[in-house]
Amino acid sequence: MRITTQMLNETAKRTGIPVCKNNLLSYINNESSSGQNTLLDSLNKKNKDKVSSAVMSNYKKLDKNASNLKTQADKLAETGEQSFLEKIKESGDNTKAYDTVQSYVDHYNSTLSGLKKSSGVLDRYYSEMLQDAANDQSEQLEKIGVTIGKDGMLSVDKEKLEAASIEDIQKAFGTLASKTSHIADRISNNAQAGMESTSNQYDGTGSIMSQLASRYDFWG
Repeated sequence: MRITTQMLNETAKRTGIPVCKNNLLSYINNESSSGQNTLLDSLNKKNKDKVSSAVMSNYKKLDKNASNLKTQADKLAETGEQSFLEKIKESGDNTKAYDTVQSYVDHYNSTLSGLKKSSGVLDRYYSEMLQDAANDQSEQLEKIGVTIGKDGMLSVDKEKLEAASIEDIQKAFGTLASKTSHIADRISNNAQAGMESTSNQYDGTGSIMSQLASRYDFWG
């Protein structure tokens, strides 16, 4: 299908760019002598800003969630008489154990979700590492009420976890928490690096017309 001036006018209206009364196809093919952006320049900048903003927002959330995940993982990975779980064992109150495990799970899921939204190779790699670490302990986790969904997300059965022994919780999270802490630290560092370079990561390959065709279904 041939792209007409009417189609381009409709695109301009949708993106909030004033419609030029002149032939828009001619406008696209000519440099603006006044120094103002052409329609394609404006649309390109709009798309670039939108992409950069979305990527930046995801990396910020990823950095925060990964940092929080590391904090909870470190707490569950502690060993020795003064460790978090040993103190709970002495008190006999598993409520705090549940709160910490639930917090771990919440940040784990948020971190995994953020990784899945990213197109970065390292983020996909860390996503697989995070899920593999949990899958390796799936039987021990299920024993204390933590299950892994088909999407890789974790869920907690409060009643089952509060009834579990501290020994079983330690077995489930001992190795897992240590691995998670290491991975979460890498994820956080990579997210920070991603935020710093986001403005230079926009992929300008491919014509703006192909982007518009995809977004506005020009081709029918």
